[in-house]
Amino acid sequence: MDTSEATSSHLRGFAKFHIDLNKYVKLSVTALNHLSNTSTDSKELSDLIAELIKGAGERWYPTNYVDPHKEIEDLKFQLTESALMRVYSSFEVFLDEISGSYSEFKVKDPVELDPASYGVTATRLFAAFGWGTENIKYLLPVYHFYNVARHCVVHQMGKANKELTELSVSDDFLDAIENWPTVNPGNKLSPPPTVKDNQKIDLRPHHAITYSDVCYRLASEINRKLIEMVGYEYIVRFVAIERILKKDTLDYPPCKDAYHYLRHILKEEYKVKNVEFSLIKEVLEKEGIRKKCYHKHASMLARA
Repeated sequence: MDTSEATSSHLRGFAKFHIDLNKYVKLSVTALNHLSNTSTDSKELSDLIAELIKGAGERWYPTNYVDPHKEIEDLKFQLTESALMRVYSSFEVFLDEISGSYSEFKVKDPVELDPASYGVTATRLFAAFGWGTENIKYLLPVYHFYNVARHCVVHQMGKANKELTELSVSDDFLDAIENWPTVNPGNKLSPPPTVKDNQKIDLRPHHAITYSDVCYRLASEINRKLIEMVGYEYIVRFVAIERILKKDTLDYPPCKDAYHYLRHILKEEYKVKNVEFSLIKEVLEKEGIRKKCYHKHASMLARA
């Protein structure tokens, strides 16, 4: 079996979040821009907004705004703040899932990390499993910057603290931004947030997407390390237990038998290549669950 491009359920979950966040930010911003551009006259725009609020299907009274264009710009800032918080929370859930689900693979004496080092919330997981961090070093200054920015949004009402101010002009951070490997070669990463004279962080919607992309890249490397660590036997056993032995109904259209069913899941969901029936049977036999899986699948298939 070839697991070089295999994806865990954890990565698939975070990938879905990343796609949804992109959609949330982009559709929200374009909708706000469209609304703002419907009229240059403040009263006309305010009246339109009042009508839209009244007809929104909620128990709201129409509201008028003195400067609706400014209100819409403020909304884009607030949208970015909420998106940053969502990214942080979702990635923390991802890290916690990996840490808790595979605790039996953790090393006995992990390398101690400096609490002030870049991206320690992520590198702590690498240390726990004895993984190298060479492939994520370029991500860490940017990841750390957005983590601190999120902290400032939540705990300092959007004002930059000393750490964020220093990070924003540090060589490590600026070099990481300048040399960022974009999806399209030759392109540059969008400029990061700046800290204004009044300490407010100049957040733009694309910053939330950048933060999510950084976390997705980290999640992808964690997934790669995870798959290498557990191996294909673990994956086959896990899928057999979770999708056959613990289930009462089949998740997919009928397959010939348990082996075809497992191969389908491994290929389509987990992106495992060259899945051979002989290896599936070998793993199940080794775990002492081959006959159980075969008969349980047959009984569910008969009821399907």
